[in-house]
Amino acid sequence: MTQSIFEILAWQTDELPRVRSLLGMRKFWSTRLYEKIRDEYEAAIGDKKPGDTNGAFAVIDELPSLRRWAWLDRHIQDQLWRDVGDMVDDRLEDINVCLEAKDDDLGQLLLDDDMKYPGYYENIDFHRQIGGIWRDNRGAAIYAMGARVIHIGKNDDFGLHDAFADDIEFAGPKKILDLACGFGKTTFSLKKTFPDAHVEGIDLAAPCLRLGRRMASELGLSIDWRQGDIEHLPYDNDQFDLLTTTMTIHELPIDAIARSLAEAHRVLKPDGLLVTLENPLVGEPLRDALTHYHSQIIEEPFHYEFRLTNLAKLAEDEGFGATIVKDWFPFGGKPGMKPDTRNWITPWRWLEARKV
Repeated sequence: MTQSIFEILAWQTDELPRVRSLLGMRKFWSTRLYEKIRDEYEAAIGDKKPGDTNGAFAVIDELPSLRRWAWLDRHIQDQLWRDVGDMVDDRLEDINVCLEAKDDDLGQLLLDDDMKYPGYYENIDFHRQIGGIWRDNRGAAIYAMGARVIHIGKNDDFGLHDAFADDIEFAGPKKILDLACGFGKTTFSLKKTFPDAHVEGIDLAAPCLRLGRRMASELGLSIDWRQGDIEHLPYDNDQFDLLTTTMTIHELPIDAIARSLAEAHRVLKPDGLLVTLENPLVGEPLRDALTHYHSQIIEEPFHYEFRLTNLAKLAEDEGFGATIVKDWFPFGGKPGMKPDTRNWITPWRWLEARKV
């Protein structure tokens, strides 16, 4: 009997010290070191607070702790992939066997042997994961295990994605498509929330789709998986009631986002809904300037420009009608809560765009 993919990717006892070390470094970086930068920044500006992010850049470049903060940011990211890569290599044979097609696989898996990848996708090692997630099973498994380190806690078992799917207000969708689904964190949640719907995930990375199908099968979730480019969706017009994408479109150049929105509009049925979830800027100069540096350090080259873009207007320009943009507060947060900019917080921005 083939070993469960969840058992294969579970932490081994002797691996936990490495995971805890990564989490400890991340906590130090995001609390004490970030607080040190803020203290230095506030001492430097005195009463002359910069009015925007550009004003903050001129100040923080001279702060004594900035280089240390930036170095540790990059070191943590690189150490994450080295450590998780070693863990995956120790179980790679089992992973490859587990991801072979099996009689108990649920849903369909449709791969494109002639897939043409966008240039930015092939040429950038997003998040500094060397080789990316699309070349082989090793890359997909490293991504899956690495995501568990980054989001450990309530999101370790896809809790954030469950909360996202549960908060979608759409009565009885029959067909749902999860755009740029990766290995299916949100896709699983959509099927659990809307069990009677046909749910499909599409992504460029065939290894992630294989991993997602195996995970879904073990979870008892019948989901279809398809390899494809969200800029050129392989579907006829007016096919889906609900489209989603979570923490993905910030990885695309703005023109690619526009094409993806146009395609989303095309394949949605009239009155269909697109829901996106992303991280906005917090509107405080120091925090937002450091966010720009962080995005560059961890190889998210389009993230900051995306955060400066009016996504609602972009959706409307591509044919959508009324859009709703709101802050989203999972796990007990409440609307109206103001972020404490002394903490390295992760805010969430929810957008709904309807096809009229």
